Amino acid sequence: MVTAKSLGKMLTSPCFKPQIRSIQFPIKMKTLRLILVTCFGLSAIIAHAADKIEGAFGKKLGDVFDVSTAVGTSKLTDGTPMYEFATTNGFRSFNRYYVLVTPRTKKIYSVWGIGQAESTAAAQKEQALVMEILQQKYGNKEKEGILDALGDAKRIDQGSRYIVTKISGFTDVTLDIRYHDRDLDKLAERERLEDESKKVDKSGL
Repeated sequence: MVTAKSLGKMLTSPCFKPQIRSIQFPIKMKTLRLILVTCFGLSAIIAHAADKIEGAFGKKLGDVFDVSTAVGTSKLTDGTPMYEFATTNGFRSFNRYYVLVTPRTKKIYSVWGIGQAESTAAAQKEQALVMEILQQKYGNKEKEGILDALGDAKRIDQGSRYIVTKISGFTDVTLDIRYHDRDLDKLAERERLEDESKKVDKSGL
């Protein structure tokens, strides 16, 4: 019978050598590295599989637009000019095409397509088709916020650029699509402020 005293002597004996076995992992480190590299590689391929947002209807964001070639003009509610252009590369949902450009350098920072719809329901069906095509090309759309849901707006974001489709109106229903560059939008605002500040009389401030 092993007593506590005899067990203590056995453990302190110089002849006692405990057997410690190393833990064997089922996956070797070399194999694990290979798996990780493969996963990262596949992630990169998937990330780059989607096309980059560059523009649409024959116009690229960042390109210089010759305003003398515009076939018409319009304005946003804040007075920002919109230049209508003709294209042979449109889409069935839209019949009018516009660009917004930086005031001084004339760089395109937004490309629009606008079309009429018979009803809100018809516009929603067409919007669903457009978004399906866009998602196949550019990746999944962003999760809708409250304002997007109220305004029938759907968006795809890529860094500083995005695409948004929006339904407007009740009796005269329109569906529009906008390809937009946030950085160039900031440039447009900076150029506008610089140009306007040179025109006004500052003496009263």
